[in-house]
Amino acid sequence: MTSKGEGGIGTLLSIVALVAIGVFLVWLYRESSQIETVGEPVEEIVLTAGDILADPEAAIGNRASLDSIPVATGLGQGAFALNLSESTPYPVLMTPDAIQRLRATGVSVFGGDVVYVEGQVYTMNDSIASEWIRLGAVDQAMAGSLPATVSFLLADSVVIY
Repeated sequence: MTSKGEGGIGTLLSIVALVAIGVFLVWLYRESSQIETVGEPVEEIVLTAGDILADPEAAIGNRASLDSIPVATGLGQGAFALNLSESTPYPVLMTPDAIQRLRATGVSVFGGDVVYVEGQVYTMNDSIASEWIRLGAVDQAMAGSLPATVSFLLADSVVIY
């Protein structure tokens, strides 16, 4: 029930469809290469201890560079609290790279040390604090010393003076 002409038309239509798709893709490529990126580069804001102290919630999402800040207490192998002021401890979690760099020098962070830390500020909540304990960054015995704040610093650079 098929005639000889039907097979030829199907093949011809397939070739025409493939050529049309190819032409469309070439056109799309040429159009996309002409698109210019519009916008200004985002300027990175680097906060200081005073900025975080003034508004810890507004600090979220920004980088911070804190120099010559005393450590309130060491919380474990991967975390400590800074004294941003006499009555304001601020939690710091170290990245795995920062922890390894300190371990390589044989140094640990203790209360009373003076440090330079740099990193990104993130939201802090009870779930995150529990995860720090579960992962061993904060020692179980020090869990009660973990400051209750709305943000924390994830430090990718820690230098002890």
